Amino acid sequence: MLRRTLFGTTVLSASALLAHTAAADVTAADVWATYSASYEATGAQVIGTPAADGADTLVSDAALLYRFPFGAATLRIGLPEMRMTDESDGTVTISYPETIDVRFEFDAPSEGSGALTLSISQDNYQGSVSGVPDDMTFVQSADGVTIEVKDIDAPDAEVDFTFLAEGEGYTSTSHVVTGDLITTTTDLTTGAADIAYVLNDPEGAVMSNTGRFGANETSFETALPAGGSDVMNLSAALTAGAYLRGTAEGEGSSSETVTTIDGDIISEQTQTSGRTTSRFSIDEAGFDLFAEGESVDFKMLIPELFPFPMAGSIGAIAGGYKFPLLPSEDAQDVALRLDLTDLEISEDLWGLFDPNAELPRDPASINIDLAGTVISEIDALNFATLEAQMDQAEPPISLETLTINEISVAAIGASALATGSFLLDNADTATFGGFPRPEGSAILNVTGANALIDRLVAFGVIPEEQAGMARLGMGFIAKSTGEDSFESRLDVNEEGHVMVNGQRMR
Repeated sequence: MLRRTLFGTTVLSASALLAHTAAADVTAADVWATYSASYEATGAQVIGTPAADGADTLVSDAALLYRFPFGAATLRIGLPEMRMTDESDGTVTISYPETIDVRFEFDAPSEGSGALTLSISQDNYQGSVSGVPDDMTFVQSADGVTIEVKDIDAPDAEVDFTFLAEGEGYTSTSHVVTGDLITTTTDLTTGAADIAYVLNDPEGAVMSNTGRFGANETSFETALPAGGSDVMNLSAALTAGAYLRGTAEGEGSSSETVTTIDGDIISEQTQTSGRTTSRFSIDEAGFDLFAEGESVDFKMLIPELFPFPMAGSIGAIAGGYKFPLLPSEDAQDVALRLDLTDLEISEDLWGLFDPNAELPRDPASINIDLAGTVISEIDALNFATLEAQMDQAEPPISLETLTINEISVAAIGASALATGSFLLDNADTATFGGFPRPEGSAILNVTGANALIDRLVAFGVIPEEQAGMARLGMGFIAKSTGEDSFESRLDVNEEGHVMVNGQRMR
């Protein structure tokens, strides 16, 4: 999924270097001004000036120069030659050579310098721009795209790297509005793509990867302050209305990675997955990320460790988190999500620790879904003051509420599910020995516990006397709700009393 996202982002970035559509009159000069404003909003110095070439306007030898804070480094991105043609209907046509080079040059006085050149070929590229000078729509498409690492200039690196990506084409529509904020909304559809790379080191190790990734639909929304932002204090940009948001949906993928040393296979990995979706946002409300995928199959062969492949599958996988970026006296949302559903491993792996099949081979699942609110004094993107913010006598962030939507585990014939919610009094850290006093309740449901204990005794993991103590303890804190099913309720009141199933324990 990551490589699919990287490929989609690479195509989008490359196409952003190529072109952006709609109705009314724009000129080539207007288009270049919008390009320049968009680049400058990312913090770049735009190098290069359009020049007349007959009836067209040509931009050649253009580049973007990024300077890192405190003179730490510079990054120069050489842009491809771009030709703009003013059309009679008030639109502008964009064209490029069929194959272009985009060169990245990095220079850090304390680390050295290096460069990388990408060669990008597009089959039947078409681009046009329409609208008005401060409100333009850029439409572009190609029937096929090839991206290749043309050369790498890294004097201190002793590795050889080749990379090739071949995609079935793309269509992209970007709406750009310029003002105090440069806002861009982009919808990008990419076809299926094949990606391959080979990494060689001087000691004979070779890592090769091939992968195929299905079609992808991506949407991006950005708003950046015109002229750029202070990278040491990006919080100011968020307060001014800046944001980055995006969604992506992709079809299935497959990949194979082989590592060899002097021709001998050290490891071999294969993976396939079904459809994936993801979303993210960075704005005044904080950072929010969530991604999920389905039908993951994996296999790994490490001949020196195991005589057989380690294989398995996951029915569905998901994860995400949310946290604030700006300080506030008001409570802000936080969240954590992790789902691993229907995990299965091969019989060969089971046989390593359970050769007699004493344990059920049921698919395993782990699900964690937590939400809450915090009061945070942390200005997370003000990097100039972040260290001082963290160096305080009192914690700069306090958990105010916690909701356990779900914490569940299911494996080897047993399952447990916990839910609950609590308020936390951060002014009272005496009642619970330095921790904020909670108030609320939680419920734990367990099924199959006694059967699992019996299996573990037969398996030799726990002795019978410890099993008896485990059963006794479970009966003490939980009540039966059915055959081998138990429930336990925990309550904490405003006085700090702790009750388990109605019996006061504290």
